[in-house]
Amino acid sequence: MMVTTQFEPGIRWYCVRTKPKKERMAAANIASLHGLDVFCPQIRFRRKTARGPVWFQEAMFPGYMFVRFDMVEMKRAVSYSPGVLNIPVFNDRIVSIPDSVIESIRKNLDEESVVDAGLPLEVGEETTILEGSMRGIKVKVIKVMSAENRVSVLLEMLGTLVEAEFAADQLEHRTDYRVTADQ
Repeated sequence: MMVTTQFEPGIRWYCVRTKPKKERMAAANIASLHGLDVFCPQIRFRRKTARGPVWFQEAMFPGYMFVRFDMVEMKRAVSYSPGVLNIPVFNDRIVSIPDSVIESIRKNLDEESVVDAGLPLEVGEETTILEGSMRGIKVKVIKVMSAENRVSVLLEMLGTLVEAEFAADQLEHRTDYRVTADQ
């Protein structure tokens, strides 16, 4: 018995699964080979390495990207593009993604479809301790010591405000990336 995959006709956004760590390459191939609108959002972040903090950039949705095309005309071309594994199927259906979802993600990115994760903490900002015995406690930043990569915060202990210092990576950093259902 052959199963027929169903999909909506017309040009729509679809999720496309890529080979691991090949999202940007697959997106570039589809855009250049087929002239399709491709959206492969990226996230930029700092990570500790042996030589100190280094900036990295990775796919926001690892192993996936979004492509706008007509499934009837371009399914085979997209499916067999270099770097692509497949077009995900759920219950024998290829589900399109509403334009509003793509636009909601896009409006939080820069012109290169990148968002910075973990923006630096600022004086007056409220944050949360991420590690140690005080994990989960809300604190307020009172001083940023960028040279030492440390932050001085005020926390409440036994009804008293206490100043304490933490390594910046022990505190939750804010992001400007937000996607909400009503956008």
